[in-house]
Amino acid sequence: MSETGKHLQGQVVNGKFPLVRYLGESGHSVAFMTEREFEPRAATIKLIPAADCDANAQLSCWEAAAKLSHPHLIRLFETGRCQIENEAYCYIVMEYADENLYQILPDRPLTAEEAREMLPSVLDVLRYLHKQGFVHDHIKPANIMASGDQVKLSSDGVVRIGEPGGAPHKPSLYDPPEPASTGIAPARDIWSLGVTLVEALTQHPPSRQETAKGHDLLPQSLPMPFSDIVRNCLRPRPEQRWSLDQIGASLDPSPSPKTETAATPTPKMPRPAPAETAKQPTFARPRLLLGTSLLALVLLVVFFVKLLHHAPVQESPAVSSRATVPQPSSANPEAPVVAEHPPQSNPTATTATASESAKSDTPGAVLQKVLPEIPRSASETIHGTVRVKVRANVDPSGDVSSATLVSSGSSAYFAKLALQSAHRWKFAPAKRNGHEVSSTWILKFEFRQSGTRATPDPAS
Repeated sequence: MSETGKHLQGQVVNGKFPLVRYLGESGHSVAFMTEREFEPRAATIKLIPAADCDANAQLSCWEAAAKLSHPHLIRLFETGRCQIENEAYCYIVMEYADENLYQILPDRPLTAEEAREMLPSVLDVLRYLHKQGFVHDHIKPANIMASGDQVKLSSDGVVRIGEPGGAPHKPSLYDPPEPASTGIAPARDIWSLGVTLVEALTQHPPSRQETAKGHDLLPQSLPMPFSDIVRNCLRPRPEQRWSLDQIGASLDPSPSPKTETAATPTPKMPRPAPAETAKQPTFARPRLLLGTSLLALVLLVVFFVKLLHHAPVQESPAVSSRATVPQPSSANPEAPVVAEHPPQSNPTATTATASESAKSDTPGAVLQKVLPEIPRSASETIHGTVRVKVRANVDPSGDVSSATLVSSGSSAYFAKLALQSAHRWKFAPAKRNGHEVSSTWILKFEFRQSGTRATPDPAS
């Protein structure tokens, strides 16, 4: 199917699933955003022309996949048949995802850190599927999705291990070189994962020549350990490809002997707690008395310091007689005051100067907070909370001179909106030693269906 399916937008499937917004289509299916009667209301509905598939087999496959349950697997809600504009379709309603990896890659590749964060979730799902007797068979950027703060894999295309034929589409780079007649096997997912990792880290999938010759022609820019992972995923012979456990071990190697030695006492830490608790009453009372004595001594010193500071005002003759013993001119009633105040006013002046200096150092403050304007159609796609962090560099005048993403969260779309709004914030200038200086703020945006909020924090 080409983009001919876009004209179906606005139709209603079986009187209960409106085709609200066109999302895209592949060679044999078209997807729309729809609404359900139950939570979560926002969902995705995929349509496949009945003429392009074995309808009974397709629905049976979907029904089997709907029984799978994993936190990193897109949930399937309902399947069925429908008639739209005199054409028969099979449809499946599934969990709506905010975006997928395919939408991000045209703008930028994943960093090694982002790939390292994504891969464990993918491996976990594939372990689960293989254990349940299924192969994903569609590992590629478009099927690695973000739903809220979680990475999820599509689930509507899973196939039982051993089934012949493979997916009903023209073979692509994501399909391994072994003939489809050999039957569906977990090694297919390993190959597809290797191709997807190359594309995620370089924005381009490897060519058929590169995959055919293994690591010799693969991009040299692949960082470790991904270069090793890709090389061993793209081995032509299925039995030579790495297992999921080998990929996971390469991604998170076992701790060194030193680390193990240091970590050995950890389980033993809670054990001494009862003995220490039993001894505590023996030592608690002397410690309490010692602490009380020190506290009393500190309070006594503070009392006398305050008394000495305030004594000249309350009892000037007595204090003057002590403070002005070296002064010969006590006949002049003003002389003791003049002679007496300088030594007492110096600490006060020092304290005032320090206080003024401290007050002159300020981090600044937010004068104008600008929240992104989110279209309703976009806010309805949010499930949970999308969190984005932006670093705003503020010049001495209080304007944002530059802003960069600290964390884009699970959506490049909302990250872009947060970055744009950050440039429009206004701040009271930060001050140091009484002078206006540049400052840095971390702006934490939280996008929800109910609204958007932003929390500013001065960066240390």
